[in-house]
Amino acid sequence: LFAGFAYQENTTDLVARVLAQATYNQYQRNSFGDQTLFDLNSSAVWTISPQRFFWTLEHTARQALIDSTSADTPTNRTTVNVLSTGPDVSLRLAPVHTLTFGARVGDVYTGRVNADNKRFNGSAGWLYQLSSVTALSLNYQILDVRFDDTTFYNDYTRQDFFFRARYQPSLSQYLLDLGTTSLSYDRGNDRRGTLARLSWSRELTPQSAFGAFLNREFSDTGSAVLAATPPVELSQTVATGDAYETKGGSVFYNRRGNRIGMQFQAGRDVRDFATTPQDRKEANGRLQIDYFLSAVSTVTLFAYHTRSEYTDLVRRDTIQNLGLRFDHRLTRTVSLGLEGRRNERARRFDQQIFGFNGGA
Repeated sequence: LFAGFAYQENTTDLVARVLAQATYNQYQRNSFGDQTLFDLNSSAVWTISPQRFFWTLEHTARQALIDSTSADTPTNRTTVNVLSTGPDVSLRLAPVHTLTFGARVGDVYTGRVNADNKRFNGSAGWLYQLSSVTALSLNYQILDVRFDDTTFYNDYTRQDFFFRARYQPSLSQYLLDLGTTSLSYDRGNDRRGTLARLSWSRELTPQSAFGAFLNREFSDTGSAVLAATPPVELSQTVATGDAYETKGGSVFYNRRGNRIGMQFQAGRDVRDFATTPQDRKEANGRLQIDYFLSAVSTVTLFAYHTRSEYTDLVRRDTIQNLGLRFDHRLTRTVSLGLEGRRNERARRFDQQIFGFNGGA
């Protein structure tokens, strides 16, 4: 059972959102003791000087699996807590030329995984406005990760250099990133790979849209937790100090009517970890049906399915979630929600049902 609280603010000087959630897990057959867990997803962007100087603060606390090959149980779960803050600066040199700079200081806490680390991000870019609907840019990003436990984990520096093209005609949006990524480790062999991202979305009607996303890039737990947009299934987050390469794609379709809305998403990706034996191919899909009781109240039925095939292990895991959620907006900025769901996990040779829980 889940209960949640949401707050959002959108003014000239401040754009902020907070999503807090409490989860009560009740396990079948008394296999584990009942649990109450807490999640938080929040961010704030303060505009110090319009179009020139911004300050960003992000704080996310989320439940994550310790070992993706094992079931979601209290012994295989930890809280990943990520805090990041820093400035962004834009310098317009001419009507079509802009320089951008950014910096972040972050802290990642991983609980029992003991992969806690400090991270320092920097970015620089040159933006050229080719036309009213087309923008081109050259971008450089650096991430320096320093672990508290350097005996077990390996400090590294990731550098991304890529070209970006953005095209936004009246009803569509295209975004293309092409470049390279290098990972430099304090110990062991360095890694280098391709950075490629392509996203496309199309507005069919004022109430519906669909699109697709393809990517090949490097990531890590801290970056993935901050970048993820709720709702995020537990199986999608694994607490590790290892960097990994992901290759895949997804499609989506959204529609909102006067009474009924629908959201559908399906994707497939391959994850290649640098050191840990959790390499896998994963396919997933999510369907959500919304029924709008009134302008402030919504009932939502959702289902999530994922199938993982591990390349280092002879096994296939299937996870299925089915849930029902009620949301009510108290004011313009505050909402409350209540949700219940059932989670099932099956392996290739045996099936284990670990309980009933939910989220908002």
